[in-house]
Formats: sequence, structure tokens, C-alpha cells
Amino acid sequence: MNATWVRFCKLSGRERRDFFLGLLFLPAVVIWLRVSTFQSVQQTLEKWHGATASASQRDDTSIFTEAQSASRMLDAASRRGLVRGNCLSRSMALWWLLRRRGIPAQLRIGARKIGSQLEAHAWVEVAGRAVNDSDDVQTRYAPFAGPIAGKMVAQK
Repeated sequence: MNATWVRFCKLSGRERRDFFLGLLFLPAVVIWLRVSTFQSVQQTLEKWHGATASASQRDDTSIFTEAQSASRMLDAASRRGLVRGNCLSRSMALWWLLRRRGIPAQLRIGARKIGSQLEAHAWVEVAGRAVNDSDDVQTRYAPFAGPIAGKMVAQK
């Protein structure tokens, strides 16, 4: 416990803020996805994310580094918080957090077939690179042709 507290105290203010946002927002996204549709959740988060223009003045490397830091803090919050969430809820929470900060993040969903099972996976990309997964995620899962947007979901 003491070592954990020491590590936490060494975090920057932004990292601590990301950790606490993860503790609060990840359970909300998990519950929200259980009681609502993916389309509804994503469309609402798109309205709340704010403009993404502020990150465009920085280079892709610094933006990606900042996104990775936020991803690590959200992952730590999922391990230590009330709920762990799944790849979709963690990716949606990270996507919202990054977009809110002005980082042009893309929520990606891919699928693969193993035997008779179809598996789906979600991750976040910044500058064309996976932030919360390994670099080879696009070879393990066939991503949909473009970023997933609530407007892309077929209307009934």
C-alpha cells in the first residue's frame, strides 16, 4: 500500500486527474452501455468532447505520448476502481478523455473469426497508431474500414 501511495504521489497533476477521471467515468460508461445503445452513448459523447483543434498545433509524437499517458492512467483506474470494464467501455472512456483534451482520437472496432467464434475488439488510435493496445492490433483484428461513428450505425 505504501509503495502504491509513493508511486501515486510521483505522478504529475495531469496523470492524477486522468486517474480520477477514469475512476469516475469508466463505471459510468460501463453502466451506460448496459442500459443504452452503443449509438446513443457515442453520439452523446461526441457532443460532449469539445473541439479537437488545440492539439493540431503540436507534433504527432507529443500528442501520442500524451495519449499513451492518459491510457496508462485509465488502465490503472480500471484495475483499482469499482469496475474493470471491457475493451469497448475502456476505449470509449479513453476516446472521450482524449477528444475532450483536444486530441484527435479515433475509436476503432475490429473483428476476427477463431474457429466458429466471432470476436470483436475495440481500441483507440491517435495519429494512426493504437494507443491502448499493441501496435499489431490491426493485424490481429480486421478493423472496420474507418473510424466508428454513431451516425454509421444502420437505422431501423
